[in-house]
Amino acid sequence: MTASFSDSIAIVDRSDAVDGPVGFGRAELLDALDETDATVEAVAHWTETTADPVVVVGHTTDPVIEKLLGETILDSEAVVYQWENTGDRQALVVAGSDDRGLMYALLELADRIQTNGVAALTAVEDSIETPDNEVRGIDRFIMGPVQDTWLYDEDFWHYYLRRLAKCRFNRFVLIAGYDSAFMSPPYPFFVDVPGFPEVTVPKNQVATSREEHREVLRMIGRLCKEYGLDFFFGIWQQRPDWKEDQGELVEGVPEKPGELAEYCATGLERLLVAIPELDGLQLRVNWESGVSVGEMDNYTKDRSIRTAEEFWQEIINAVERASAERADPLKFDIRAKGLTDEMIQWALETGLDVTVPTKYWCESTGLPHHNTQMRSGELAHLEDENKSRRYGHSDLLRKPRYYDVLYRLWVVGTNRIFVWGDPDYARRFAHSTQFGGATGFEVTAPLSLKGGHFHLQDENWPLFEDESLEHYEWEDERYWAWYLMFGRLGYSTETDSAVWERAFTQRFGEAAEALLAGYRSASKILPLLTAAHLTRHPALTNWAELDTGGALFAEHNVNPEFGNWDVTYMNAEPSDPGLFYGINEYVRDALADDQHHKYTPIQLQRWYRRLAAETRDAVEAAERINEGGVESNEYRATVLDLLMLADLAEYHAEKTAAALALAFYHESEDAAYLPTAYCAATAARDAWASLAGRGEGTYHDDLVFGMGPTRADDGQWVDRLPELEKDVEELDRLLEAEGINAEDERSLDHPAFARTDGQSFNFPSFDVALPKAASAGTDIDVAVRTGELNPHRGVTLHYRHTDQTEGAFKQVEMEQTSQGYQAIIPGDYVKSEWDLQVYFSTIDETGATLLYPGLYHAEEPAPYIVVTVNSV
Repeated sequence: MTASFSDSIAIVDRSDAVDGPVGFGRAELLDALDETDATVEAVAHWTETTADPVVVVGHTTDPVIEKLLGETILDSEAVVYQWENTGDRQALVVAGSDDRGLMYALLELADRIQTNGVAALTAVEDSIETPDNEVRGIDRFIMGPVQDTWLYDEDFWHYYLRRLAKCRFNRFVLIAGYDSAFMSPPYPFFVDVPGFPEVTVPKNQVATSREEHREVLRMIGRLCKEYGLDFFFGIWQQRPDWKEDQGELVEGVPEKPGELAEYCATGLERLLVAIPELDGLQLRVNWESGVSVGEMDNYTKDRSIRTAEEFWQEIINAVERASAERADPLKFDIRAKGLTDEMIQWALETGLDVTVPTKYWCESTGLPHHNTQMRSGELAHLEDENKSRRYGHSDLLRKPRYYDVLYRLWVVGTNRIFVWGDPDYARRFAHSTQFGGATGFEVTAPLSLKGGHFHLQDENWPLFEDESLEHYEWEDERYWAWYLMFGRLGYSTETDSAVWERAFTQRFGEAAEALLAGYRSASKILPLLTAAHLTRHPALTNWAELDTGGALFAEHNVNPEFGNWDVTYMNAEPSDPGLFYGINEYVRDALADDQHHKYTPIQLQRWYRRLAAETRDAVEAAERINEGGVESNEYRATVLDLLMLADLAEYHAEKTAAALALAFYHESEDAAYLPTAYCAATAARDAWASLAGRGEGTYHDDLVFGMGPTRADDGQWVDRLPELEKDVEELDRLLEAEGINAEDERSLDHPAFARTDGQSFNFPSFDVALPKAASAGTDIDVAVRTGELNPHRGVTLHYRHTDQTEGAFKQVEMEQTSQGYQAIIPGDYVKSEWDLQVYFSTIDETGATLLYPGLYHAEEPAPYIVVTVNSV
């Protein structure tokens, strides 16, 4: 391309859309050009202007654009930039295969122009982008009208849905009734249900009428269409108060099974017909809906092993009827937890477009891969779909499959308030959401559950106590990097880094590169913690940003749920027990000299230190660059979060060391471990005190989320300090009882207590020969080449079907050869119903576990390799 654009731009617009997604994209492009003072000439054909080059905009199916491109591009949501010669001039073709694709193309071009001016047009290179994930969705919860004032604010929805569109999300899910009396169930808030006049919402508690609530949903639906998003409504509870501490709001909900089913089915049908702007419905069908089968076949709110299939058959039939009454058929999502195979079949028999969404990683932000093994609580109850299909893909990937699977990253157990944005994580996550032929993902929005359930909400409190840290109209705006990473990399894992580098530069100027590095490191801390140390589940009792991870002594726990279950930092189970050791488990194996091939707490604490150091280095680099300059509110708020995350990482490094030493003491009864436990616990307390000091006076003094005080979903970091003080005091008492000086830390010949910044996510230098595909019933030959200088203690092959209900991977010690190691996956295990996951392990000369591909491998997207199994 030799021609370049000047300050006069001729645009040939072949699209006939006046509004909607294309109209939005066009307006953004013209606004960006206007800011450059460029003159825009709109022409119907390039022969009407002398400009050279010209911009030609439209759909790939348009005859003129199709002729210019020389091909028809039909992939949905495709984005095309192509330089073509019209015969007498150059043309930059900006096209999309449909309205969304064209909107994305125009929005990206607008963003480039905002950063680099008209020169951005000349710099465009030929490219065709198509989505890696068909569905890229956002879940947002309604907890109550006091905190969630955004629900009723049209300005908010314009802001929010524009952001989602610019980040290339294509689905928005509004979820009602999650552990809150508000909209539990939703029907009386929106429609009158004939035959059930007694079911009402007290007007003295909710002033908004049914008509007004209907208009809110319809308004959101209209705006979703304008910005190119599908609009889904999610319903959590069919009967209120499945948790006693959430309370009730709706009055008169039927108790008898037949009447309850009739009320809910009729209410649902009327709601779906009354809101034609809805594209889909998402249902929770487990006992958390308030409906399961108890004694005497009565419906119960209590936990039960039996899903109320008859109830849900009535609901499924109602969805079918509503879909038939509407001009456009509904898409139907049925959440996996509690879902039986019979219910899936009933849904398929209706002819509805059925998808089964399932949680990606428990109820938290784990690492960007599917956890390799279910937790013990799920594996112990495989007969109960409320447990076996609670977390992860479970047994849903069996082939052939006649429904779609969708992965939902449920972040509330990990990320709620701190900024986040790691492109490496987001890229790997987006790759993993194609696993098993899945259709894509949904991610839970930041700040989810803020304010707590309906009866906790008495004020709309701000996130920051310190107003100088506010840099937005809507609190959600501070999470722009989160949306950008998940959205753009969710669309394409090949997205150019310039997309987020521009955004960082726009906000932070010369400090952008340093703060992006800080984001990268800090954003890896909590997912690593979640994978290796899930203190308790579910998310209502676990919040990694604010929780200590459990006391060293159960009676000291501030969190009442931890105390009730005798949770300690030592006995907390990893959320991926296939890759990570729990502390007590590791200590028992270490003392028995029977180390399994899993990442150890020793490695973990070093990784925490490494990530903390990298985060602090990045902040220091930004501070040097910004020295003497004006610090924006956003800059200060960002630095605050990064340093608090670094404090958290240092706290968990020290707490892991303390718990490890204490566990060795308990298991071996050797008091020589106590000084290390004491010193590490003291260092952990000091790191937490630093964290608490940063949080006081900056963040709101009572961070109420979810269930609030009953689950320690409230307060501040300083409120957890007494727990850590008591742990240190108890260790001091134990030292005194043993006659050991608390100030005299013993030097133990054990790598667990080395104070280093640690190593990166190390993996062995393996050259693996493993086929990408195999035929069912055929042996799979596997070879690992390590070379002659092999420092490893043998190599183990790990493999399993893509069925998490099978538990741990099978293990085979590989046979050593002159070039490395070899093994066979036997043909009788290679079945057409399941693909295979494979990885390799060894232990190096220092005792560290090395896994291949391992965490954050430079070339492999996950810590396992997938082998597709084909039918013979």
